[in-house]
Amino acid sequence: MKTVHLNIPRSNRTTTLIFSLLLLTFTSCTVFKGEKMTKTELYFGLSKPDGSMISSSAWQAFADTVIAKTFPEGSTIIDGQGQWPGHNGKLVSEPSKILIVLSKLTPERSQQIESIREKYKKYYQQEAVMRVDEQLKVAF
Repeated sequence: MKTVHLNIPRSNRTTTLIFSLLLLTFTSCTVFKGEKMTKTELYFGLSKPDGSMISSSAWQAFADTVIAKTFPEGSTIIDGQGQWPGHNGKLVSEPSKILIVLSKLTPERSQQIESIREKYKKYYQQEAVMRVDEQLKVAF
C-alpha cells in the first residue's frame, strides 16, 4: 500500500482547518432550533421531624392540589433518595420526590415556585425544599 502525502503549505492547512471548524459550528447551530427555557427542579424530602413519613396519599394530594394547579401545562415527578451529613456527622438518608418543570421563568412564575416550596415546608414541617434552576434550549 502506497501512502500519498499532499503538499499543502502550512498557511493553507491552517486556513482550511479554521474554515472547516467554522462551517461545522455554523451548521450545528442551525440544526437544533429550540427555545430558551428554564428547568426548575424541586427536591421534597418525605421524612417528618418526628420520624414519621409523608404518606404516598398525602404526597399525591399535595401534587394534585398544589403542583398540578400551579403547572397546568405539565410537570414531571420522580422518586429519589437523598442523603447528606447530619449535624452529628452521621449520614442522613431519606426518600424524596423530585419535581421537574420547564417554563419561561418570569418573576410571577418564580414566585409561584416559591409558593410551592413554602406550602410544602409549612404543611409537612420541613426545614427546606431545595430548588435548582438551569437555563436550557428546548424543543418539543
